[in-house]
Amino acid sequence: MAASKIPKTKVRNADVTPEVRADMFAESPGSRFAVLSLGHGLRANAFYTAYIELRTEVYTKQTGMLSTNDLAYGVDIDDDDDRSSAFLVVENRASHAVAVACVRVIERLGSDNRPLPADALYGLDLGSECLEVSRYIARLDDRSDQADVLRELLRSTVAHIRQHGTDDRVYAIVERPLERVLRIMGIGVTRIADPIWLDEYQGVNVAIRLDPIVSAANLGGLREIDELDVAEGAIRFWGEVKR
Repeated sequence: MAASKIPKTKVRNADVTPEVRADMFAESPGSRFAVLSLGHGLRANAFYTAYIELRTEVYTKQTGMLSTNDLAYGVDIDDDDDRSSAFLVVENRASHAVAVACVRVIERLGSDNRPLPADALYGLDLGSECLEVSRYIARLDDRSDQADVLRELLRSTVAHIRQHGTDDRVYAIVERPLERVLRIMGIGVTRIADPIWLDEYQGVNVAIRLDPIVSAANLGGLREIDELDVAEGAIRFWGEVKR
């Protein structure tokens, strides 16, 4: 995961939030936001392209976490994407739609014995049948909008996690400001490793375990979260578009 705070940078959010080249709001043109389940693994469509473009733009231009020279094919795709499920938030700006937030859930399930990033970077020896929430990005200038988008993104993420039945084996690497934000929002967070500098993320990060049951209870209730449709292609709209 990446910090949810709006970064102090000369690169504007408008410069790193790509246009989505698909009509996401055709069925709900008056809605301002939509969260879309992109499905599991790599995809070849306009929404997944926008998701990868958002990651690439933020991490290369705005945070400096990645160098374009180190990227395969010039985009932020790694070995975990083929075993991840992702979600994308799109804003309807009347004339066009823009990708403003995303997250992925890396799934180490079944016979997959590859370590999760939290395991590899912190030596946690996590074992199999576990998940890691990763590549969280939200880029809105208004803090209220930022909070609303984070909440909806987390609701979909927790609903997805609940479907896997791994409630006690969900992890993340976060910056400390995001750790505080998650706690304030009522997300169940437990530190499992002390903060350390990680060259991979160009910052001080901490490994945490997430409690999906506590999180669901504070994001609308367990029943409501479990009833959310997060199957591939599912869309949830909210808000009213600005005219």
